[in-house]
Amino acid sequence: MKGRVGCLLLLSFLVALGLQQALYALPERPFDFPSARLAALGGRHGTVVNDFTALFTNPAGFVEAKEGFSITELGLSVYGPVFDIADTLVNFLGSSGSLDISGIVGPGGLATGLNLSGPLAFGWVGRGLGFGLFNRTVADAATQGATIKVQAQEEFLMTGGYSFRLINKNNSILDVGFLGKGFVRGQLPLQASILTVTDLFNGNPLDTQPYMNTLGVGVDLGMLYQYAKTLSFSVVYHDAYSPVLVVPYSSTTSFFSGGAASGSGTYNTIKSSLDIGVAFNPHFEILDRYISRLSIMADYRDLLDLWSLIPRNPILNVGLGIEVLVLDALSLRAGITDALPALGFGIDFNVMQLDFAMRGKELGFDPGVQTTYAVDLGLLFRF
Repeated sequence: MKGRVGCLLLLSFLVALGLQQALYALPERPFDFPSARLAALGGRHGTVVNDFTALFTNPAGFVEAKEGFSITELGLSVYGPVFDIADTLVNFLGSSGSLDISGIVGPGGLATGLNLSGPLAFGWVGRGLGFGLFNRTVADAATQGATIKVQAQEEFLMTGGYSFRLINKNNSILDVGFLGKGFVRGQLPLQASILTVTDLFNGNPLDTQPYMNTLGVGVDLGMLYQYAKTLSFSVVYHDAYSPVLVVPYSSTTSFFSGGAASGSGTYNTIKSSLDIGVAFNPHFEILDRYISRLSIMADYRDLLDLWSLIPRNPILNVGLGIEVLVLDALSLRAGITDALPALGFGIDFNVMQLDFAMRGKELGFDPGVQTTYAVDLGLLFRF
């Protein structure tokens, strides 16, 4: 009875704090680390806590997660008409003219980007403890009329948290946890004409373009309930409270040389996300000799967005996923996110794991408004 009351109190606290953040939080971009595995499963799931991924899915999963030590990771995620862009670049390299992308800019404009994670991905998960140190490089490009604007970012993230088991009785297990984090982000904006994209790099952008430096700390809260190791339910409050300080500089060179800021710093917060999820892990005796694990997941992400001034269509926040692990080595994955399909696989070579995913991505606020696709590749070194 006490466990049920505690669970209800925790849920009430998460929802109340979430509504407060929905009303007052400013939409600073969250600090995260991409995963080809989660991309193939239709995005982040709060019930996926069986490995190092728990650091980014649910801090309550540090008790349940298989003990694992991460040495390094290399990941690449790209979205947009990457093959058309690659073809344009090949033609540009074979000519002496300017790089012109106007031919691949459609009526709705052009949006593309890449996300490079690692090589810094050092950490540990297991025995109720989780910590890590990560870096990633992000570049997003979008057209506005005849201009292409690029936001280039370098990010470092340090995390550490703990989870503990409140209930372990009669096939019921209830875990709760928290994750503290600190982060730094450097942001460099660039722009040029779509007819002369190479102008993005004229001169030295590090000396001529303004630079924004963001420092902050934050906390994630999580809860995971399991029944008979078959049915799971999760509530995760990502960035429950994550304040940041944004300081502008005249250039990147000025920042690294110890120059003074070009303006006063401003305080902000990372946009919170309250996620709920459920998972089903059935067992079939006839298949158990070949299938090591079968997981079916469903989540609703960013519940707080329903109270935003301009919310996304609710169906875009629904994530569905299925993962089949064959002979403890080959993972087959599929999912739906942004109302678009995702597919992928993973191969475990013991100390190294290869993950691949292809998925749809909706950049608009409604299905089909600005649809594109993405490719994710990950190479993980873990013990």
